[in-house]
Amino acid sequence: MKVTTIASGDASRVTEPRRMLARSEDEWRVLWAIHAGPEAAAPAVDFGTVTVAAAFAGEKPSAGCAIEISAADHAESEKQAGRGVRLVVDEGSPPGGTVAAAIITSPFHIVAVPRELGEVTWVDARGGRREARGPIAEGRAGVSDVQNPTSDELDDRASRLAPRASTSSTGLEPRTASTLAYLAGPFSGALILLAESANDDVRFHAWQSIVGLGGLGLAVIASYILAVAALFVSATAVSLMVGVASVIWIVLAIVWALCLWKAWSGERWKLPLVGDYAERLL
Repeated sequence: MKVTTIASGDASRVTEPRRMLARSEDEWRVLWAIHAGPEAAAPAVDFGTVTVAAAFAGEKPSAGCAIEISAADHAESEKQAGRGVRLVVDEGSPPGGTVAAAIITSPFHIVAVPRELGEVTWVDARGGRREARGPIAEGRAGVSDVQNPTSDELDDRASRLAPRASTSSTGLEPRTASTLAYLAGPFSGALILLAESANDDVRFHAWQSIVGLGGLGLAVIASYILAVAALFVSATAVSLMVGVASVIWIVLAIVWALCLWKAWSGERWKLPLVGDYAERLL
């Protein structure tokens, strides 16, 4: 029995070693979004006849690394038909002494497995057995709870489930860089954005600081400008605009504190409206 390759290469967005399965169209859309990005269209798959299996090697420090999924030998597959299929995952790296480009790669292999063979069991070529899992590292729960997801739901689930890069080009721990993006509002957000080129989480927080905290800051400035202009109208108008500015200051302080706390906890917490816009700016 042979598996059919759907996609393979060394440029996945999955940065940690993972084995994943998709048994329905919804699960497949989530899996592909995790691998290629929420905006990427998943290849057509007939889930009436196949199950999709995906193996990700995680980030590797050089070119020449690869990962391959193959099925157990034909005789054993026939014997086990209907009771499960073993998928063997073999990871390779450049032979010793080989000169390979020092670039970050993320090898992957995604295949279609005949559904009639039953459940999938992962086996590493170098020994060791892994449990078959769905598109979340902890299991399938949460992937199929929403049937026929909208594009917004898909984007949200993909961003929540996608593995996060473990490094930051700022030289700081991602959690620290994300927190610093909010420390001085849009000013620190702009500095972090200029320094960060690899970690999407850090860049998200930088953009959210620029757009969210910067927008509130501009609203405060605009309120004071209107208050000055109101001097030529009435004292009541001045008091009103100063009061508006004070309210915005309070909101800004609360949002700033929440953003710092969420970023330090490692969570990609999104401000209403602003968070979605920041993700699009990525």
